[in-house]
Parts: sequence; C-alpha cells; structure tokens
Amino acid sequence: MSTTYVVSGLGSLALAAGAFCIQEPEAAEVSYALSVPEVYIEGESFEVELSIQAAGAATEVPAWALSPAAFSVGGKALGSRRVRANLTLAAEQRITTSLNIGPALATAKLADDSELVLNLNLGEGQEVRVPILRGVPEGLDFMSMSAEQLSGYQVVLLTLHGPLRAEMWPDVAPNHVRNFLDLVYTGFYDDNQFHRVVPGFMVQAGSARPERPAPRTLKNEFNAKRHVPGVLSMARFGVDSKDKNGQTIPAFDSASSEFFVMHAVYPSLDGKYTGFGQVLTGMPAVEAVVDSVKAGFNPRNPATHRPPTRQIIRRAIVVTAPEGNPDNSDL
Repeated sequence: MSTTYVVSGLGSLALAAGAFCIQEPEAAEVSYALSVPEVYIEGESFEVELSIQAAGAATEVPAWALSPAAFSVGGKALGSRRVRANLTLAAEQRITTSLNIGPALATAKLADDSELVLNLNLGEGQEVRVPILRGVPEGLDFMSMSAEQLSGYQVVLLTLHGPLRAEMWPDVAPNHVRNFLDLVYTGFYDDNQFHRVVPGFMVQAGSARPERPAPRTLKNEFNAKRHVPGVLSMARFGVDSKDKNGQTIPAFDSASSEFFVMHAVYPSLDGKYTGFGQVLTGMPAVEAVVDSVKAGFNPRNPATHRPPTRQIIRRAIVVTAPEGNPDNSDL
C-alpha cells in the first residue's frame, strides 16, 4: 500500500533587478509518500517506508518526521516530538527512510483489535488501515485437526520484500494443509529461502536441510483447483524413489516440504500437483523474488534459476484467520 500527500508552503521573496517590484514567491511544495505492509502481525516488526520530496524551492520539515513520531495511533504519537530541530531540504531533494514501528505499536493502545488505524502526522495527514493478525498459541496439533478446524488458520511468510499472507484449502487438500501448517508452526521454514525461481512460472522454497529433514511424505490430493498466479502447490520428485526402509514412493506421492507459489497460469500442472492454498496479500513480494533472477535468467539453464542473492523467508507464522476472507472458490 502506498499513499502520497502534498502540502504547499511559501518560498523566499525575490526582488527584480532595476524594476523595484516584488515577484510572486516561488512556492515550496512538499509531498510525502508512504509505503506500509498489507498486514500487521501483533507483536512483530512493522517496517514502513517514508519518502519526503521538496519541490519548487528549499524548505524545512521537522526532524521528528524521520522517526516513529511521524505516526500516531488513537490520537497519540508513536514517538516524542519535543526535539524542535528542523531538517532543510533543497529544492527537488528527496529523502527516504525505513522505520520499524513495530515496537512502538506493541505498546500503543489500539482502538480496534481487528484493524490497525495508522495516521501520518505530516502535511495534510492521512489515515491508513491494515488488518491485524495474531500468531496462534503454543500447544496446537495441526496433524490431528479436522478440515473444518484447519480452515480457521492462515500462514504469513515474512520475506525480505514484505509479508506474504495465504489462506489454506483444507476442503480439497486436508493432509497437505496439515503438513504445511505443522511445518510452519514448528519453525521448519524459518531462515529458509526461495531456491528455485522461474519467471513466468513459479518461485519454490522449503528445501529440507541435513539437520532438519522433512518429517513425512504425502499421498497426492490432486483436485480441481487451477494453477494460476498466487496459488500454493506442493513440489514432488519427478520419478519414483525409495524411503529409508527401502519401500517405493511413487513420484505422485512424494511431496514433503518443498512448495511453490505460482507466478503465471500453468494448466499443465493441474491434476498433477496438489494445490493447497492461495496468496491473499503480498504478491509484490513474489514479483520481487522473480526480479532477483531476471538479469541472468536462462530457461534452459537450471543454474540460473537460483537467485544470485539469497531470497530469505525470515520467518513463517501461523495466524488465526480473520473473519470475512475473500472467496477464492472459483480458482
């Protein structure tokens, strides 16, 4: 989400040489561009990006504009504005700052437990609203839950490019949803990465590590859901394999921990891979991961499918699903 605010102020007076007349002052215009995550997870970090642009003439803005004090919740600023210093901006100068206002929000009194109402205290001011999500308590056993119970949970992946929130589809793939929620809940995907990225296809994550092998394999739950942008589906082996006891695992029943998020419509995957969820918010994060490989990408060279810089999932969190989720039954 991004919103731009503009407020105008007076610039300096200019005296026309030899004419003894005063020209109209050049107006100094300041605009504020704000980018915030699409969801706020209670108690977690909340990274906002604020840009301030001066146009027309040099001007000043308060120094607290670059601190949490630029924002308020419930009429109370998230930081102190006692410092009276100003920041001078040259004409056409633009500055951008990133702020984690999560710690300030953790101590703020929120008027609504389902929605964060954040006010920008600069220019003409603006109100931004984002849903509040909450991590689930300890002691849950997703592997034993019914499909109906599973529908009450969503997953948020905290990526380098912002949060990616997805709903689950236990009605068509209950065992895949149980597995995914259990892996998220037990920290399996924390500090994992999107290790395979194919523009116009998908981004894949969830590799098992020697110190953390995948706990199970899954029988397929192929369903009528289509593989379209934003769908979460499980990767699997392309050929039959053997388990640790020497038993054959058919390729179609070899999904375990690796999953992918669709970047395009791909009907050839329908009925051959198990779709188990859908991104609700955060697709720009997927686009950013795709952009990370575009410079050297070669569809015929798998080595170029791995991002040159690690595309980290810093943390994955199971959250309680808010009421009134979008209906994605036609996907």
